[in-house]
This record gives sequence, C-alpha cells and structure tokens, in this order.
Amino acid sequence: MERATSAESAERVDQLQGMILAGQPNTACLSFARQAWGVSRAQGYRLLKKAWTQIKDDIDESGIDRQELLSWSIQTLMAAAGQAMQQKNPGAVVSAIRQLDHMTGTGYNSHRGYGINRRKC
Repeated sequence: MERATSAESAERVDQLQGMILAGQPNTACLSFARQAWGVSRAQGYRLLKKAWTQIKDDIDESGIDRQELLSWSIQTLMAAAGQAMQQKNPGAVVSAIRQLDHMTGTGYNSHRGYGINRRKC
C-alpha cells in the first residue's frame, strides 16, 4: 500500500477532527480510519492524536478562557435537560443535572468538599 501524501494525511486528520467534534468516540474514529483508509492500528492512533492536538491548538488559539467555556457548557447542558424533559426522557434529564452538579459543585453530593465532614454546632 502506498503512503499517503502530506495533503492526504492533513485531510484525514481534519476528517477525524470533525468526527471527534461530532461526538464520535475514539474507537469509532479508529475503526473508520482503518476501514476507510486501510491504515494500521498504530497509524490510526497517530492520526487520532494529531486530530486531538489540532483541536487543542484551535481552542488555545481562540483565546477562550475557562469562565467562558464553563458558561457555554452550563447553557448547553441546561438546553439538553430542557429538550430531554420535552421528550419525556428522565434518564437524560438526570444525566444533564448530574453533570451540571459535577461542573459547578453546587449540589448536595458535590465532590468539591463543601458540606463534607462539616461539624454541626
């Protein structure tokens, strides 16, 4: 099998990046790469690593800070919870609320340490 040109490799990395950002897990991306391009498992992982690096670099270059990202994530999870309620999907509602609790540390079972081992007066 012929080696891919640098342009073909860049196109492959871009395609994997799109799959990752669309919510595909690494295993699905790897499977796609192996079937579509006939690459080895090791080469598939190298392409995946480049795709993840490209995503990280894009985020770093955007200048987005943690507060902005947290605000966007909260808004997205709240919208997802609302949509799940409309679809009468209680599991998805609970999942979104649990993730919000984990991210913000505001819930009773928060892992941030608030309320844990607190002395009662």
